Amino acid sequence: MSRDKAYTWEQRKLKEIGEIQTGNTPPTTDSQNYSEDGMLWVTPTDIEELVITKTAKRISEIGKKKARIASKGSVLVTCIASIGKNTLLSEDAAFNQQINSISPNGEYDSYFLLTQSFKISEKMANSAATATMQIVNKSQFSNLDTILPIYTEQVEIGRLFLYLDNIITLHQRRSSRIIKSSAA
Repeated sequence: MSRDKAYTWEQRKLKEIGEIQTGNTPPTTDSQNYSEDGMLWVTPTDIEELVITKTAKRISEIGKKKARIASKGSVLVTCIASIGKNTLLSEDAAFNQQINSISPNGEYDSYFLLTQSFKISEKMANSAATATMQIVNKSQFSNLDTILPIYTEQVEIGRLFLYLDNIITLHQRRSSRIIKSSAA
């Protein structure tokens, strides 16, 4: 008995899913590369939420010309030292060299890929575990495998995890408020 194609998951290399980029840092010695109200510039320390909306620094129009930029909906994955800090871009953003981006083509759902990125990070951490400093280069990253269902199923799964993540965040915020008010 064969399974329905709708329930079949297929293995893909990350490079088959979309464009892979490694970030860079426009020279920090040139203050014209950065501005208060420019484009997000993501470093691993900025990654605290599943969907990133703010960063400590921003890239100016001049800095954008020197930066690597990933589009809204791209998944950022840390690949040096702090492997496992991943996020989804809420808008186009630049990012540093400790981070790789996956900008999925139309056949893949961004939020589903974000949920898969944590499994990918486990693989990276295991393969980099023997090194003094954990590092996975762009080529190694591009050749990592993941499994994916058809697009409509990715969307359903992605939305379910988005809903669950939102509920968890809501409860964490409520818990923090209760703790703060009890301490006062």
